[in-house]
Amino acid sequence: MVLNHYGYPAGRGPNGENAAVQGTAIEARIRKLALSFPETYEDHPWGDFPVFKVGANKVFAWLTVEPKAVQVTLKLTSEERDVAHLLPYVSVARYVGRYGWVTATVTDEETLEAALEWLRESYWLKAPADVREAAWSQSA
Repeated sequence: MVLNHYGYPAGRGPNGENAAVQGTAIEARIRKLALSFPETYEDHPWGDFPVFKVGANKVFAWLTVEPKAVQVTLKLTSEERDVAHLLPYVSVARYVGRYGWVTATVTDEETLEAALEWLRESYWLKAPADVREAAWSQSA
């Protein structure tokens, strides 16, 4: 392995110079799972960030990409929401938090795995009854 002058693997550094690449990879994994569910599509109703919808225009998630993280906003059951709020990377979603939505800041594999599970749950909550079980049969 080739190390740079900071002692990190080549292409990485202490200043987060790989953050944009990591953010893009995280965004791609979330998008791939979201669009793998039946009757889903991507929309951009509020600007340049992706919103994932199912069926008749029902939003189940949206993404915003920050310099060092991806934020995903999704709807959770009250039980799952109570657990999620104990985690330092989860907050009440702006504007829609009172309706059961949370925002997770995804920065690494651990937070990504949690976000992907919540994405399944959000899809299940918003999808038509005849397709919602597909949330649990898809692989990330």
